[in-house]
Amino acid sequence: MVKSVFVALLSLLLLCACSSQPQKSASLMEAIGSEGINIAQLTKIEDSSILDGIKPTRYQLDNTAETILVYDFGSKEKLEIGQKHFQERQQLLSSHAPIVYKAKSYIILYYSDVDSKTQTPKLTETKYGDKLQKAFNRIS
Repeated sequence: MVKSVFVALLSLLLLCACSSQPQKSASLMEAIGSEGINIAQLTKIEDSSILDGIKPTRYQLDNTAETILVYDFGSKEKLEIGQKHFQERQQLLSSHAPIVYKAKSYIILYYSDVDSKTQTPKLTETKYGDKLQKAFNRIS
């Protein structure tokens, strides 16, 4: 009897712990959706996208070529370290750089399909930049 109560409590604890991550993502995705942007999670993630051991979640915006990568670092301290490492890695590349957003413990990389004259496009040059900024400000 005691064993079954212990197993039940342990199961409940595990379910509660596991459910906290989707709630964080849900609020982020709800904020984006409230800006009128349809998002779809993509399953293919390149190994080169992994940052400090964190595999991002990749989303497509409005069924276009534009995507965001969402990294959940779990804390502001880990986020700051992750952002520093991303900036160091990006300096080595001469390619098109994403627009970088920070919200709570997330780093969000927005890869716009705009043909920009600069390495990182301006928000006003992109289709979703301003809307994403408003969404992320709402949850910060």
